[in-house]
Amino acid sequence: MARHKTNPVEEQPVADAPAAQTQEATTGTKTTKSIVPTKYAGRYKNGGEDALANFIKDQCTTQEGFQFDKFFDLCRKNGIAEDKVAHYQGQVAENRHGAQGRARMTLRNMLATFVRKNSKAVALDGSEVPLSLPKAALTGAAKAAQDRASTEEVQQSA
Repeated sequence: MARHKTNPVEEQPVADAPAAQTQEATTGTKTTKSIVPTKYAGRYKNGGEDALANFIKDQCTTQEGFQFDKFFDLCRKNGIAEDKVAHYQGQVAENRHGAQGRARMTLRNMLATFVRKNSKAVALDGSEVPLSLPKAALTGAAKAAQDRASTEEVQQSA
């Protein structure tokens, strides 16, 4: 059995700058590790700007920044199931990729449900703070399904 000789691979010169910096220099656009599309990034910057976002920031932010231990305690005080809080707390503790953002987003949405239902939130000191959040607006496929259902109801009643 004959062996084929392979051509040695030519070495490519290595750029001094990382690819992200090179791309930024050539295209003028900055690349980030965030999964949030740029058109929405301002809306979520610093945790948002609605009443609940400000409440969470007031309760959980110190001079060192956002304190996840305080955030998880806040979630527990407001009635979020222990298994849910522990799940996200474990991911943040393990420093899993994207865990901090996922924890803040998901648990915040759970807190929002509690606040909408009760018109208040429980602070870390146990005091009740009145908060008002607008009803979540449906978008995308959920809105289309709701529109179809209401159209079908009208047609059936006619």
